[in-house]
Amino acid sequence: MKHLDLVDKLNKFGVHFSSTNIEGKVKEFEINELFKDATIIAKDFILKWKEKRFDGKCPTKSLFQQAIDMDTWKHSWHMKIIPENYDRIEEIIQDKIIKRAKEIDELMSIYFQLHHEMKSDLK
Repeated sequence: MKHLDLVDKLNKFGVHFSSTNIEGKVKEFEINELFKDATIIAKDFILKWKEKRFDGKCPTKSLFQQAIDMDTWKHSWHMKIIPENYDRIEEIIQDKIIKRAKEIDELMSIYFQLHHEMKSDLK
């Protein structure tokens, strides 16, 4: 789906889509690995490992893998993370963003319902 279509779908849930990437700002991503976690540093769209690595793992591929493998289905087991698959990877990530937007919308509604009930109980 096109980026603006994703933004429109998110707006239906009251979720506004904007990046927290700021030029010069460093972001850290914790990557779940089999025996220990690792950290990827992102600055100005350049990714590198925080710790020295000797296994040759690419931080970009590791970050994409973590995104598409969120939830129970492990997409990376069935698809290589290569440029030819980037459109499919984008689609998977968009679906996950929409799913989480629905969950946030539901949780917010339940949260405010809870507060309404709590106020009612005080009367």
